Amino acid sequence: MKINHLHIPYALSFGLLVNTYAGEESLPFVPEVDVAPAPAGEPDAFEWLTLSADIRTRYEFRSQDGLEDANALTARARLGLNIGDFNGFSAFAELEATTALVDDFDAGPGNTTPNSPGQTAIADPENAELNQAYLQYKQDGFLLRVGRQRIIRNDAFHIGNVGWRQNEQTFDAAQIAYSNDDFSLSYVYSDAARRIFGDRAGGAAEEFSGDFHFFDASYNASFGKVGGYAYLIDVDNFGDIGRANTFGAFANIGDLFLEFAYQEGDNNFDPDYDALLARGKYTVKTDAGNFTAGIDWTQQGYITPFQTAHAFFGFADGFLAQQIGLNQNNGFDGIFDAYLKYAKSGLPGGLTFKADLHYFASEDLDTTYGYEVDAVLVKKFNDNLTGLVKAAFFFGEDEFPDIQQVTVDLGYKF
Repeated sequence: MKINHLHIPYALSFGLLVNTYAGEESLPFVPEVDVAPAPAGEPDAFEWLTLSADIRTRYEFRSQDGLEDANALTARARLGLNIGDFNGFSAFAELEATTALVDDFDAGPGNTTPNSPGQTAIADPENAELNQAYLQYKQDGFLLRVGRQRIIRNDAFHIGNVGWRQNEQTFDAAQIAYSNDDFSLSYVYSDAARRIFGDRAGGAAEEFSGDFHFFDASYNASFGKVGGYAYLIDVDNFGDIGRANTFGAFANIGDLFLEFAYQEGDNNFDPDYDALLARGKYTVKTDAGNFTAGIDWTQQGYITPFQTAHAFFGFADGFLAQQIGLNQNNGFDGIFDAYLKYAKSGLPGGLTFKADLHYFASEDLDTTYGYEVDAVLVKKFNDNLTGLVKAAFFFGEDEFPDIQQVTVDLGYKF
């Protein structure tokens, strides 16, 4: 059952909210006209209303071997209204719209605009839709939320909102969770993932529909944080992804992070597959900055269709299709990503600088896929206004093309 494309889940479900609604840091709305005081003992109605906005203008250049260069100048606005708190009950709704001021690029599959086959893809299509709309009860560590919502799990390697792109990914879902200082438990049921290609794309480009169950648990032990998850995904409108069930565990022990997972499923590429994931990184914090060395490794067939893919395997998105599960039969044999990262804040002018180096190969290291250099500069002008410059250079080997990408954006939030 759908109402204006907003799915009503057939079962209540349970899930932990991590950075999930835009109204968390909003300022209260103060009207410019005089309002008669509320009767004694009753709160003013406007104390229950909170407006939020997230506005971002972006220029992006992308060049990929074999395709025409792309230039995109886009503007995105999210406008939200939170109503509550009424003894723990609240409601939130958010509209999202993106327009292309310079449309010299291909925005993606389906009926997205701009649609320019042969040009390098920049996945920021023109779009106007209901981004979030949910009812919520939150009190004493307990959370129940039903409706269209942002869902991020752990570091978004498996479940995320694709926040880098102008149009984000949200879920038609219900979730329930409980957390305290020691542990957290959560469960989510969703029947649709509203994808980044927007309301004009149609079909599976617009949304993945099916049955999705996300289970998460974590515990704050004396030596660090440990957790586990089970993500049961069955996409019924896109057979290239099909069914993918993932079971994993992770540990944060001081500056060391470790994660292992097992996945089994079936899709158009392989009707009966299983694959492993291993991730590890160690960070050294010094006065000169933070240095991180790590490895992300997935076997052939391991897919993450709801991942915030841009955050992993390099900012050039050289393996994005394989990560999500759209291109598994093109000589691709898993991913081995060995990386070094550097980050330093408090630079002159209040700048933050980040740089990454990547070496990419097949899962068994027999084939080199390429190398990548990434750099980011961030300037926070005040609590609301932030600027960013990001560059990524991927040097492909074998069948992988060279990619260059430069992004400049300015974001305003309240």
